[in-house]
Amino acid sequence: MDKPLRRLFLFFVLLFVALILQLTYVQVWAASDLKTNPANTRAVEEEMKIERGVIVSADGVELAVNRQDGEYYLREYPQGGLTSPWMGYNSLRYGRAGVERVYNQELSGESGLLGITSYWDELLGKTHRGADLKLTVDMKVQRAAVEALGERKGAVVALDPRTGAILAMTSYPRYDPNRLEGIWKDINSDPGKPLLNRVTQGLYPPGSVFKTIVAAAALETETVTTATRFDDTGSVTAGGFVVNNYGGTAYGEHDFAKAFASSINTTFAKVGVSLGAETLAAYARDFGFGESPPWPLGGAVSLFPDSSDMDKAHLAQASYGQGEILATPLLMALATSAIANAGDIMKPYLVAQVLDYHGDILDETAPGVWLRPISAETAATMTDLMVEVVTNGTGTRAALSGVQVAGKTGTAEVADDEPHAWFAGFAPAGDPQVLVVVLVENAGTGGSVAAPIARRVIAAALGL
Repeated sequence: MDKPLRRLFLFFVLLFVALILQLTYVQVWAASDLKTNPANTRAVEEEMKIERGVIVSADGVELAVNRQDGEYYLREYPQGGLTSPWMGYNSLRYGRAGVERVYNQELSGESGLLGITSYWDELLGKTHRGADLKLTVDMKVQRAAVEALGERKGAVVALDPRTGAILAMTSYPRYDPNRLEGIWKDINSDPGKPLLNRVTQGLYPPGSVFKTIVAAAALETETVTTATRFDDTGSVTAGGFVVNNYGGTAYGEHDFAKAFASSINTTFAKVGVSLGAETLAAYARDFGFGESPPWPLGGAVSLFPDSSDMDKAHLAQASYGQGEILATPLLMALATSAIANAGDIMKPYLVAQVLDYHGDILDETAPGVWLRPISAETAATMTDLMVEVVTNGTGTRAALSGVQVAGKTGTAEVADDEPHAWFAGFAPAGDPQVLVVVLVENAGTGGSVAAPIARRVIAAALGL
């Protein structure tokens, strides 16, 4: 064989080997990911011939059911947009999102024992049915969150700090998954991003709700006590940067408890500088910044700058929740839950049980600890400080008659717009059963806007 023919032969051999490798990769290594890819509508079409499991709330309200249309089982959502930010959709044309995507194997009956049953059903020509999901969401709390937020761009999340169970989660703007075919183009081009679950995917400067982490770190390290004295003139300079209190208020002599209740920026800048960048960054990590929350629905990772990149001015800003800090409402809820739960942050979860069509439990979520950033003693002290916020401080509009509420307001300043309004709180303070975080974009102060929303959600959760 002459040289040109040999080269041509080797070229085609290499092409053949590359083809074999590509086919092996697609059919073996990547098969699972390609099958579950939401863009793979061929797989969706085949699975829509299976009677999909239904999804119900903790209080038995149907959230996702089926309607048979020829050989397909089409999805319907009786609660419409009330649950769409996290429920997602199951569409022949547009694939899947949210719970419908993440728990597709269970809902389509392909996981575990149901997968074996599916195989035998196929052999015997029987109709196969997927598993049902029972969620942790309480629809009374969910409706309260949706109604309280109204048509204001933002997010609300409520959870049980003792277990991590999500009781309610809403984001606005939302969409109606029953109308997906007719609104798909509009919701994808909408600048309000109705497909975005702001609870888990929205990243915002936390403002003064971040002071819960700074205060906890300062108390835990004994940098301050609640009685440590400060003197405020309305501003303080740190590394050439001038820190001002919101509204320009000067508080004069006060203790740390007063600084927390009144959310005094200048005092927290001083405390943060005393803590140091390395310590504050370490505590931010301990509270979950820089970590992906351990639950299957995913979301954005909350950000805190590297301590080596922080000078004194940057550290002062970070100490009252400004600067280069970004947090999701879910992470702020989890961070606050360390205070409500004696120092433990539980793993968040939305699915309580997976059941077969006879109602037998196939799988059940067991609560587990994710992080433990502070001691029970520090958590108890922080609870007292947060009670004072609601009793006599910036969060009085979150107060409930007959129930002691603990909370922290936040007013996060943003460039060229109104500040974001935050509130993080829980109740009853002595035996926390519900924790709520509210974020309203460009709405004003946390005490006037976010606190009343949280109040309504807490009241619904406690049956008040």
